[in-house]
This record gives sequence, structure tokens and C-alpha cells, in this order.
Amino acid sequence: MERLRRTIRPMHAFPVVLATALAATAPAVMPARAASGNSTAEYSLAVTRICAGALLFDHAHHMGTRADARSVARDIRASTARRLARVTALSVPPELGRLSSRWISSQRRLAAAYARAWVQIYDTIDAARTPAERATLAARLHRLVHVPDPLRLAAGRLELELHVPDCTGGG
Repeated sequence: MERLRRTIRPMHAFPVVLATALAATAPAVMPARAASGNSTAEYSLAVTRICAGALLFDHAHHMGTRADARSVARDIRASTARRLARVTALSVPPELGRLSSRWISSQRRLAAAYARAWVQIYDTIDAARTPAERATLAARLHRLVHVPDPLRLAAGRLELELHVPDCTGGG
């Protein structure tokens, strides 16, 4: 038993020694920082923390009237705007300034497109009264759902360049 205690006591100190050693070597292995004090990797990580797992809209909504559809559309725009406000508060490395601005703009346009499509989908369903109109409803809804696709593709290319996720929650 005494022999076991002599082995365990040094093991208790091991995490402290390891943490101290890692802390001492961390500055030597950290990536070079941009002139702004923020590396591109740090910027991408900070944006990812804000945008990862984003939802298209933040609140539960009733779904039965045009006013409800418009409420969802407002929430789509507002939830994206809140996340993007946090992103714009970050320090952007100079070499990413233009790209980051383009990406943020693409995210705003994409959220607006999702919001418009949401209301248009409601209007299309609500207007389908006759059997003939209902027969073509699926095709018209399919087109409306895919209206934001070109914006989504453009935003996706910028996301790949910046190494960040979608911030709208729609993609």
C-alpha cells in the first residue's frame, strides 16, 4: 500500500507540471499575428463562435396568417442582424477587411432573401384556391424555396475563403 501511495503522489503533480510547461511554450508556437493584433485564424474562430449553429429565426411563431409570416420574416432579418452586429464588432485583420465586408453584406442580402421568400411562400399557399391552382402549388413552392440559391452559393464561396460558417441559419 505504501508503495502505491509513493506512485500516486507524483501523479497528482503531473497535471500541474504539464499545464505549466504548455503555458510556457504556447507563445513560441502561436501563429504570427497580423498588424491589427488579430490573426486570420483567430478572426475565423471568433466568427465561427458567433455563427455556428445559427437558426434562421430565434423565436417560436404562430403560422396561420400573413401577419404571422411577416413576423417570421422580421425575426429572420433581426436574428441575422444581431449575429452580424457581433461579427462587425470583431477586430478584422487588414488582409481580410474587404473579404469580410463582402461576406457580411452577402449574409444580410441572404437573410433578406429568406425573409421575402417566407412571406411569398405564405402568399402562394394562401392564394391557391382552385383545384388547378393547388395542382401547380408544389412546383411554385419549389421555385420560391430555391430563389435564394444563387445568393447562397455566392455566400458559400466567401465562407470558404474566410473559413467561417453561414451566419443566417438558412444554409
